[in-house]
Amino acid sequence: MSYRDCFAAIVGSEPYPYQVRLACGPASQPAPGSPVGVTCRSQLISIPTGMGKTAAVVMAWLWNRILHPEPEHRASWPRRLVYCLPMRTLVEQTRDNVSEWLVRLARAVAADDPLLESAVRSLPPPARERLQRDAARLATLKGPLAHARDPLLWLAKHSPIVLMGGEELDDGRRDWDLHPEKPAILIGTQDMLLSRALNRGYGMSRYRWPMHFALLNNDSLWIVDETQLMGVGFETTAQLDGFRERLRTAGAGCFTWWMSATLDEARLATTDHPRPAEGWPAVRLSSADLALPEVHRRYRAPKPLARAGLVLKAGTAKSYARQLAEFVLAKHRPNSLTLVILNRVARAQEVYQELRRLAPQRPLALVHSRFRPYDRAHQETLLREDGDRIVVATQAVEAGVDISARTLITELAPWPSLVQRFGRCNRRGEAQPPEEARVFWIDIEGRDGTDELTLPYTAEELHQARELLPTLADASPASVADAGPRADVGPVRPLLRQKDLIELFDTTPDLAGHDIDISRFIREGQDTDVHVFWRAFGDDPNQPPQPEPAATELCPVSLAQFRRFLEQLAKSPANGVEAARSVAWSWNALAEQWQRVDHPRPGGVYLLHAGAGGYSPELGWVGVEGLFASVEPVSLQAQVPSHGYSRDEASFCSAWVTLGDHTQHVVAETRSLAEVLSTELSRLLSCDSSPVLEIAARWHDLGKAHEAFQTMLRGDDPARAAALWAKSAQPSRTCSRPFFRHELASALAWLQAGPLNVPERDLIAYLIAAHHGKVRMSIRSLPGEEPPPDRPEARIARGIVEGDEIPTQAFLAIGSTPPSGPLKLSLDLMEMGRNPQGEPSWLERTLVLRDRFGPFQLAFLETLLRSADARASQKEIVP
Repeated sequence: MSYRDCFAAIVGSEPYPYQVRLACGPASQPAPGSPVGVTCRSQLISIPTGMGKTAAVVMAWLWNRILHPEPEHRASWPRRLVYCLPMRTLVEQTRDNVSEWLVRLARAVAADDPLLESAVRSLPPPARERLQRDAARLATLKGPLAHARDPLLWLAKHSPIVLMGGEELDDGRRDWDLHPEKPAILIGTQDMLLSRALNRGYGMSRYRWPMHFALLNNDSLWIVDETQLMGVGFETTAQLDGFRERLRTAGAGCFTWWMSATLDEARLATTDHPRPAEGWPAVRLSSADLALPEVHRRYRAPKPLARAGLVLKAGTAKSYARQLAEFVLAKHRPNSLTLVILNRVARAQEVYQELRRLAPQRPLALVHSRFRPYDRAHQETLLREDGDRIVVATQAVEAGVDISARTLITELAPWPSLVQRFGRCNRRGEAQPPEEARVFWIDIEGRDGTDELTLPYTAEELHQARELLPTLADASPASVADAGPRADVGPVRPLLRQKDLIELFDTTPDLAGHDIDISRFIREGQDTDVHVFWRAFGDDPNQPPQPEPAATELCPVSLAQFRRFLEQLAKSPANGVEAARSVAWSWNALAEQWQRVDHPRPGGVYLLHAGAGGYSPELGWVGVEGLFASVEPVSLQAQVPSHGYSRDEASFCSAWVTLGDHTQHVVAETRSLAEVLSTELSRLLSCDSSPVLEIAARWHDLGKAHEAFQTMLRGDDPARAAALWAKSAQPSRTCSRPFFRHELASALAWLQAGPLNVPERDLIAYLIAAHHGKVRMSIRSLPGEEPPPDRPEARIARGIVEGDEIPTQAFLAIGSTPPSGPLKLSLDLMEMGRNPQGEPSWLERTLVLRDRFGPFQLAFLETLLRSADARASQKEIVP
């Protein structure tokens, strides 16, 4: 089976030469039928719009990691494909394409698998029709790809994983981080992916941050697409690429492919990611590509370019929406798509409303980034339909969206953005003279670099584009290829440095409960978002407790607009429900309740009462214009409980499980995981890795033998008092000790009573303590944590009081030699400096581990034990 045959069967078209080179290297050209692969490395992919970049990179990874016939070659490529995009619209389109390709591959090798049917049913009707039509062709892949049956079935059932904010309700995809040994495809916005890569994941439980940090920075291939829209995130990806090479990663390595039709290579040359002497490897169109009729037609697709007769400036701002709506209707051609791309959401909403007023019967849609997913999907259906329609949009469709308009009307924008917008017109070259496509651009005249009319761009950026446009009569890819402005010194952007990355490894909040703000490394200041969702509750979202939001509920809103909205809410004082709807709420994991928010932070997730308003299903986020206009909450079939610091939901299932049995289950899962990842682990640990992980697994839950935890599990059931339990079949409850963490008790017990001759004792202690993500680099008392009245001088941390006891039977339960009597826990190591015996503090131990292994590799090791523990717990649940 050659790559060409495989690509054609799965994607539905013959690959272009550059797509073959990307997957197989230059040497594949003379022998296209041979199973050639290529070495994975960081590189640039500079290809014009509409030339199949998404298929190129996804199929290249699938071919080399999953489909290639040689096991050694497959193992040399990263397990995970991480597809990073600047906008939600692009994420959804990429998700749909990847889902179809994975199901087609899985159907080809396992058409008889009954569990695959749910994946097939999840595809949209056109994709299911294509699957049925191509069944015979796909069947030819079964023999050649038989070796890939298991990973392809896994991918089809568990990928792609979409990260756009909110909790994924599908368990198979939500728990992707519990399977570090499995292949995975993740697709997300730069906010969600880069925040996770920096150990501060937006829109997720803070206690799972280290797992996502580990898996996204180890054994992963990053696809950074549409780089011209990423702002400072572009430089952050370059710095991360440099850090991964310098600080070492586990697995096959971690690489980055930067991809755009207007790729600015100069911005990749950052302090910690210098340009190689010979330049970065790059993939571009070759003469062989351009010689193909299909490529030639797309590359030279005629798009006559003209300036519109209206200008946006201070004197026309009030009448602009009406004038533009009239211009759109005058230029629209019947039975075709007219696409209007504007620079601001508010202007797009105004023009949409004017069009709705002037032409109420005409098919019309509004597409921008400030919608909830369900409402946005409803609007976007018109984009991909045939026939007569007008779509008003923002940068949400600027790049990557596979649509082809007959008429494109765009506001003046920076040159790279204009090139991307031109790519949405006559995309496939289907419109040829005399029925040619047309592009109109609207000038914007701002007073200075910070004029409201020019935002989100600067006057200088618009001036450069304005100077270039009159020199072009056509907007085809061939015409604009060499027309861009020469690279100048760009704006000064915050640069992620190695010191910043190292500091972010510690996920403990500061004494005020705050975290290091990473927003300056994710997006430009004005582009920073929060996520908002609406629920119908009484005067308190804690009565009953509102679950965490799902991705389908969340609406992205700029931080500045949300702050203005909250200011207006606060001006309406009231009591009861009226007071509840006049504020925003955020989840405090430490206090385990929803709390009022006065100062929203970048990347935050905020709950609004349905009566607070601010949103319209037709227009999206409208802010103060929709104040107190009731919002219909999204209906959810399943909800995820909110995460709390003291909560231990995994310890409450539908069955009683003893401490001894659970320990054996986790040890078995750890062995299985270590066996699959033996090559990676042998590189990380100088000693035999299996004992290190197994010992950590054996001791990880010893602290559950603490009387406070056992009382929480048993409740009032005296029949359960004779055994030590790890899991309870009773309803979930909280521990009588605030902030109690059994894993800290386990780690202390290991350091005090574990064998002294075991290598990596401190690493084992760290893995034990970190297996829930709540005790990691530091140990200190939490706000409001006080010792019991009968021991007022005792040290206390995370619910553990100096002198607390672990009974001897607990050691027997985990298969370890017990001490002569109950073990009294000491909190000496929570103090700074060394204790009287000369032993280092907890902080000193963990800092040494972080610097010795590096943040990426240490996080990877802690993720393995966490995954084994969670997987064992899932198997213990009785359906």
